[in-house]
Amino acid sequence: MVLSLRVLRPSVPTALRAVAVLVVALLVCLLARNLLLTPADATTASVPQNATMEAQLGIRFSRVAVVGDGGLVTVTYVVLDAEKAQQLQASQAHPPVLSSESRKGSTSRVSLMKQGHSLRAGQTYYLVYENTRGALRHGERVTITDGALRLAHVPVL
Repeated sequence: MVLSLRVLRPSVPTALRAVAVLVVALLVCLLARNLLLTPADATTASVPQNATMEAQLGIRFSRVAVVGDGGLVTVTYVVLDAEKAQQLQASQAHPPVLSSESRKGSTSRVSLMKQGHSLRAGQTYYLVYENTRGALRHGERVTITDGALRLAHVPVL
């Protein structure tokens, strides 16, 4: 009597193996893409500085954030020269313009600009803009323009 030992293996067609290999390869590619193309980490990125802008406006921009469910943008700044900063706050008709560096879109509509109080050097103040048509988005970079003065690559929180 001859005993036949047949190894019982599941029969997996070659096409199914090929699909499994492709799925794994696709998942590895997606993981690598997400790791490489993650937008700038705005929470840890520092805000660039422009000495000329600071000298002329009397302020240093310290933060840009999309808030209010995406409908508002706050721009925070530190006053360096109270007299010059007061002039910036007084010019409601010509506030700094915020332009997305990722796509066409900008906003210059200041919704709230505190008026009539004295500014102190070293203190932090803010402007609130309407985020016109979602011009700015979290995680991208923005350019702040005031006349001929420009501050590029400011991270948006």
